[in-house]
Amino acid sequence: VRAESFETYGNLYRERGDLERATEYYERAARACDEAGISLDLTELFEERALLNLKIGDFVSARTLIDRLIDARPTETRGYFTASLTRGRIKLAQGEFASARDELLVALDYFRAHSLYYYQAQSCMALAACFLQLQQEPAMMEHLRRAVELAVRFDLEFWLKREISGNPHIFAFEDAAELLPADLRATIGTIDPTTKPTMRLVKVGLAPKVVTDLSINVLGPVEIVRDPTRPLAADAWTTRRARDILCFIASRRHRRASKDTIIDMFWGDSDHEAVEKNFHPTVSHIRKALNSNQPLKQNFLIYRDGDYQLSQEFSYRIDVEEFDALLKTGEDARRSRRFEDCNEAYESALTLYRGEFMQGSYESWVEEQRTYYREQYLRILETLAKAAQKTEDWQRSMLLAKRILHEDQFREDIHCMVMKAHAALGNRGAVKDQFEALKEVLHRELGVEPSKDTKRLYQELVNSV
Repeated sequence: VRAESFETYGNLYRERGDLERATEYYERAARACDEAGISLDLTELFEERALLNLKIGDFVSARTLIDRLIDARPTETRGYFTASLTRGRIKLAQGEFASARDELLVALDYFRAHSLYYYQAQSCMALAACFLQLQQEPAMMEHLRRAVELAVRFDLEFWLKREISGNPHIFAFEDAAELLPADLRATIGTIDPTTKPTMRLVKVGLAPKVVTDLSINVLGPVEIVRDPTRPLAADAWTTRRARDILCFIASRRHRRASKDTIIDMFWGDSDHEAVEKNFHPTVSHIRKALNSNQPLKQNFLIYRDGDYQLSQEFSYRIDVEEFDALLKTGEDARRSRRFEDCNEAYESALTLYRGEFMQGSYESWVEEQRTYYREQYLRILETLAKAAQKTEDWQRSMLLAKRILHEDQFREDIHCMVMKAHAALGNRGAVKDQFEALKEVLHRELGVEPSKDTKRLYQELVNSV
């Protein structure tokens, strides 16, 4: 089942044109088959991957895969002839028109005898393209007419639209265009049918793209995403507690938490009866929410050895994990005196910090995490502001310092940093305004004056501008 799910995702992304993601999911499907002891020759995976290679223009790889599959399959079976259809399309792309025609005609006879209309339509369309290349227009029209008839009769309009886009030279002929329904006829571009089509090799790297099955962002407003192009249902998280439990598990070490810990954290004041009534429905709600508005259902949250955890079968992008990793990278680089690497890691970490941890939630565990990440965020800002000041990048230094003051307006040292930047830029009035703003906030909120060092620095800066 896992292999089939991954293969289906691969097909979905292939049709969308996201070829790197398609490649990654086909790789996952192959690994899942291997783990289950299933021979790939018994699956559709080779055929689907051959179609992917055909789409990107890697005809040699496509042909190798499909030849292997045909050799492994028994003749006179449906799987043999669907693979034969694919090989015919590959031969067509390679310019082997006569060989493609012969193979496609045999496949078409099988599909017609077994009333496999979708495969009939595909075979007829490929044959029309073959006969066009062989300059046999009557045969081209015969098979094109049959392909359109089948598409209209069996509601294959989406497929037909794709074929019109992929075979514009066929439909550039007036008689061919007349075969189409009126609404599809209008989609045909203006192409000279006498112009010989060229085979265009599209070079696309086949290195699989790292796929994220689930993204959970908790630095700022909570964001939970499976597929950026297909959001979860608007009402997926009708139960805030379910969403927060998922975030709690995701933000903990190894992405796991014991059942007892979850109960203590989220039902601490509830009696046993209330816990028994609500716990499992809440966990079930998490699973349902993560599958809402998604074409394939997956079980991301599993229970094992007394713990609820994110399944290791999938890949995740969790912003706090990335933030922590970048923080460590920056600290390691700083200790090694690789300051450029340190600053680069810190800059990347800043892009992840969209706001306070779990914005809008005020559980005890949230407050602890919120305080930690806020402190790290301010420390990164200060480090980068000082680095910018050393290189006399005064605008950058001032911008970063003001972000610190937005979070902590009582930092005299940061106010001083802003005043220094204004002075370096020759803005005497801004130096005065910054000092007056500091005086006002300290007097109003704390009933104190700026320190002697701050006053002395202010006088030096004002006199120097």
